[in-house]
Amino acid sequence: YVKGQRLRGGPQMIQLSLDGKRLYVTTSLFAKWDDQFYPELAKEGCQMYILDVNNVTGGLSLNPNFLVDFGKEPQGPMLAHEVRYPGGDCSSDIWLAHTGVKNKM
Repeated sequence: YVKGQRLRGGPQMIQLSLDGKRLYVTTSLFAKWDDQFYPELAKEGCQMYILDVNNVTGGLSLNPNFLVDFGKEPQGPMLAHEVRYPGGDCSSDIWLAHTGVKNKM
C-alpha cells in the first residue's frame, strides 16, 4: 500500500534517476498482456511509484509519499508504459556519461 492505496499489477517499466537515488516504476507493460495477467488495470488504471535507492549501504525501499494513480485521469483509467526524462531517458544519459560523451542538457 502507498498513500492508502493497494498497488495494482506488478512492477514493469523502470527508470533510475540520474543521481541513482530513485527508481521510478510503472505497473503496465502492454495492454494485451495487462488484460491477461492484471485485468484490474483496464478497469482501474495503472500506477507509478518510487523505490528509494540506498546507494551507500544497498537496498531499496518503497517511498510512502509518492504515488501517481492513472485511474484518476479525466478521460478514464490509463495505462502508462514508460517514464522518460526530457532530452532522453536516464539509461542513455548514464551510458553517454560512461562512454565519455558529455551531456549537453
